Amino acid sequence: MSLPNPQQAAAPATSPRTGPDLLGNSSGAWACAAIVFIAALLRFVQLGWLSFWYDEVVTMRLARAAGPSALIERLFQIDATRAPLHPLLLQAWITVFGSTEASARSLSVVCGIATVVLIHEIGRVAFDARAGLWAAWLAALSPILIVYAREARMYAWLVLLTCICWRLLLGLRQSRTRAKLLAYVLSLTALVYSHPLALLMVGTLAWAGLIDVRAAFGNFKRWLAIHLAVFVLILPWVGHYFDHPPEFLSGRLSPRFLLGTPIGFVGGNFRVLFGLVLLIALGVVRRCFVRGPEGGWRPLHASCVAYVFLFSWLVVPPVALYLYSWISYPVFGPARYTAFVAPAHLILVAAGLSRLPAWARYPVALALLIVSVQAIGPLVFAPELKADWRAFSAEIARTLKDRPGERALVIVGSADSNPGPAVDTARYYLPDRCAVISNEEVTAERAVQFPADHVFFAVSSRPNGAESSVPPQAGHYQFRDELRYPGLIVYRAAR
Repeated sequence: MSLPNPQQAAAPATSPRTGPDLLGNSSGAWACAAIVFIAALLRFVQLGWLSFWYDEVVTMRLARAAGPSALIERLFQIDATRAPLHPLLLQAWITVFGSTEASARSLSVVCGIATVVLIHEIGRVAFDARAGLWAAWLAALSPILIVYAREARMYAWLVLLTCICWRLLLGLRQSRTRAKLLAYVLSLTALVYSHPLALLMVGTLAWAGLIDVRAAFGNFKRWLAIHLAVFVLILPWVGHYFDHPPEFLSGRLSPRFLLGTPIGFVGGNFRVLFGLVLLIALGVVRRCFVRGPEGGWRPLHASCVAYVFLFSWLVVPPVALYLYSWISYPVFGPARYTAFVAPAHLILVAAGLSRLPAWARYPVALALLIVSVQAIGPLVFAPELKADWRAFSAEIARTLKDRPGERALVIVGSADSNPGPAVDTARYYLPDRCAVISNEEVTAERAVQFPADHVFFAVSSRPNGAESSVPPQAGHYQFRDELRYPGLIVYRAAR
């Protein structure tokens, strides 16, 4: 039996207004515009202030390849994700807007702003206009969405595509056309070509569509045809995701890390998360059940389906990745790997928040604002988040400018077992007449291979970063003078 149209079925759950609500009256369009403006401000301000970090450098080296074919060739050499779509888009983007930090990251900013708009749409379609506006507000301030909307990596693009897929799936329950079905196929395909983790999300979307197969696709055969078409389109590439080990391993983590996944979506700690879980539960009770004409409570099918979709979106991919980390490669841990489930959590919170009475809703919203702002500062705008190789490179360029015969050597210190990322980041920025090696390579014999007039030892000073102690002597170099840059300490060798 097919489920009722969500718009028609949701009507009984909408209670008459008992008082003014800034986010629920005719000024909703202005409220939405204000939210988008705030989202844009938080994502654009000081966008080029920080240097690229290693992952961004990898993406930029791909995007700056001579052409698409050169990009694909380089992709297999330097990027463990093997995902081609975002680098190709970024390549076209920087051709038009330039390859500075701000220009390259602006593609992610646009994706981040569009994500806020789409989260509003998903909340509105799944529940109502008020829930959509609160969801957009939470998304505009979400620390994790802001962080990845300010990086030249694929994660903001991945979140946007995920939202597009879920919006299309919800839209298929309202009306089903060939154009919508084609858009859904292409969106799922693009999702897979954007990151290997998208396979988890595509599986979740397929599961959600199967739950409500008659309302969304008409029948099982059409659902099967849609997903077979996606399978055929991704088949030529998907094997590249499994023919090599991952570059980063986090180690097997305790279930506490899985349970804490949503903390970064709003900010705070486990106590804040517990409060949000209660708020979500309130929304489930208030939205999924209505009092029948003869008394008692009956489930409201459309709202229940919306909650099944959103809980699937939020829970299935992280749990699947966590189980994979215990069965195969231990990759669960980095927030960027689960950022694409953040919109579901924010919409669920908004659905509960919008069901609170006004006297409770706005104090809770203010508390969430404070929690998010406290997280945004250190995660987004702290000056030492990324080592400032750009400023150090400018200093070396000035030093070598009027000395055409002289060369520089930079020894990169790292306490990590793999110093390669720090070395590659330094090489991206430092001038051609500057050789870059890791501290592990500095021996008396090795140093002779890099004759230089100016020798530096550079080490990260980022908060919570792995710092390397500076040796008083490396090879035949002795280091004394100290230069400081945001996130970076540089020692100059004595002449």
